[in-house]
Amino acid sequence: MSGFPPKRAFTFIKSKSNEDVYEISILLNDVQGAVAKTAQILANANVDIRTGSLFTAVEYEGKGYWTAFIDMSKASKNIKQLEKELKKLDVISDVKIKKPRPALYDIMHFPILHGSSRAILMPLDLFSSLWEEIEKILTPSGFEAVLYNAGKKSGQHMIHIFSQVIPFEPETESLAEVLKQATQAIGWGIVVSWKMNPKRLSASIEVKDCFEAVLRKNANRKVCHWTRGFLAGYLSYIFGKPVEAIETRCFAEGSKTCRFQIKRKI
Repeated sequence: MSGFPPKRAFTFIKSKSNEDVYEISILLNDVQGAVAKTAQILANANVDIRTGSLFTAVEYEGKGYWTAFIDMSKASKNIKQLEKELKKLDVISDVKIKKPRPALYDIMHFPILHGSSRAILMPLDLFSSLWEEIEKILTPSGFEAVLYNAGKKSGQHMIHIFSQVIPFEPETESLAEVLKQATQAIGWGIVVSWKMNPKRLSASIEVKDCFEAVLRKNANRKVCHWTRGFLAGYLSYIFGKPVEAIETRCFAEGSKTCRFQIKRKI
């Protein structure tokens, strides 16, 4: 365990045979108390909120969505009655309720956005099968080189995005800190140590639960080639000169964490 509670993505849940689960999407006015008023109606109707998500409605100014999976098995009102009562609230612009079938996937929203960019969610085991098939086509060294170079491009792209969205002139430390936050937020891993020396174009970075190493945890070798490429591309931007990255320890070969050394490119 990483020491942080896991965050379940709002895409799919499991239910028991005695539950009657629906998905509800409520378009709320962005005013104080809107969520509390809405939740009170659900509570009064004995509706169980299984899980939910609250986010800004990008297509409507001053509004947001509260989408949730709700269990109606013990509710005192039916779906039509609940929908009618919710629509009476002055803080609610619209209500949609659907019953996902045959599985409880989020069927109300598309696409998934990370900030303003489209994103996808892919379970690690599915991602692992993709990488295994690519590795079969390439030699081990070729596979490592492809991942490393792809990682460098990704690192350069990511820091370019960060430099635009940070609401002040980006400094070296702030660009390092935002990457630490982002890697944890989107599930890549947890940066537990980050030491930089811009004058020497060097850095030492330690990552726990790195997704590449978890993907191939029984490889008995260093496997985080995309990650070290990403760090090389990212830090090349910070330092203003090209650097390379090597992995000195890896979870996939038995270490507790993955460690990377960044040095001047020769």
